[in-house]
Amino acid sequence: MPIPLPNLDDRTYADLVEDAIAQIPIEAPEWTDHNPSDTGIILIELLAWLTEMVLYRVNQIPELNQAQFLSLLKGQPWVWPTDIPTAAQAALVQREIQKTLAELRRPYRAVTNPDFAQLILTDWGQTRYAQREFGEAGAIARVNCLPKRDLENADIHQPVEAHLSLVILPRYPQSDASEKQRLHHDLKRFLDQRRLITTRLHVIEPEFVDVTLSAVLYLQDSANPPAVQAQAERQITAFFAPLNSQEFWQGQGYPFGADIYLSELYQLLDDLPGVDHVEDLQLSGFDPSRQHFNAQNQLIGVAIQDHELVNIQIASLSTLQRFGDQWQTNP
Repeated sequence: MPIPLPNLDDRTYADLVEDAIAQIPIEAPEWTDHNPSDTGIILIELLAWLTEMVLYRVNQIPELNQAQFLSLLKGQPWVWPTDIPTAAQAALVQREIQKTLAELRRPYRAVTNPDFAQLILTDWGQTRYAQREFGEAGAIARVNCLPKRDLENADIHQPVEAHLSLVILPRYPQSDASEKQRLHHDLKRFLDQRRLITTRLHVIEPEFVDVTLSAVLYLQDSANPPAVQAQAERQITAFFAPLNSQEFWQGQGYPFGADIYLSELYQLLDDLPGVDHVEDLQLSGFDPSRQHFNAQNQLIGVAIQDHELVNIQIASLSTLQRFGDQWQTNP
């Protein structure tokens, strides 16, 4: 919706004369004769008449002016169309103005982390080059910007001034290493034209931490063991999914660098319909240096770095159900 233009011709001849005469006692107290026959009043009326004409012209934007303004905004000559009907001319010019303003408001330079993320998620996929060279494989679904990090060369824990690592997750990951490298190179070249001259960019894809999960589910009497087990597997898979995580994480996928906590997984499984409670939930298959312990030296979680996501593997989800006074394994 275009911004309504203000009415610049909102002062009449009478308003201008009245305002000018009202200033006389302030600017020239010795001037006491305000009759129309006074020479000063005649000059005021003459200047008010000229001012009213100028205001009228200011409120009008001639066609030539609009063409010149559009040429300045576009950076190239734009000529007013004269070979079409007048009504069509006005509509064409309005469309051209809206298009030009939309292009000017479109972000181009990248300074902050959200700037880089927006350019990668929106502008990169819409470029003709990306569409022609990569097609759907060039679409980037998620970006994590890590300032002062050089994840291509330096120690991941060592801050490096003026460096920025961009962890990208393609919507359709490629298995070919050369294609991945070409995508990273071309994306970096796309951003090189938009970054600050002192910023050094690094484009990588996330590393996946393998984690194996096992747990024992104690079911309610009316629960269907196979259905509960299948639902538990779906929930765990969706919870750690890098993309399309359904009801978790607003469907955007497991957050980059989010630590895994046993308490969250206990709650996730315990809230399932048909589950009475959960016991013996264990995580394994990862480097022991990632373990989080509490004051009682009990494992409470797994550390995940900012450039990492989780590849979850379900080893076993055993189900027990009460038969009489005892919990027994379902066949």
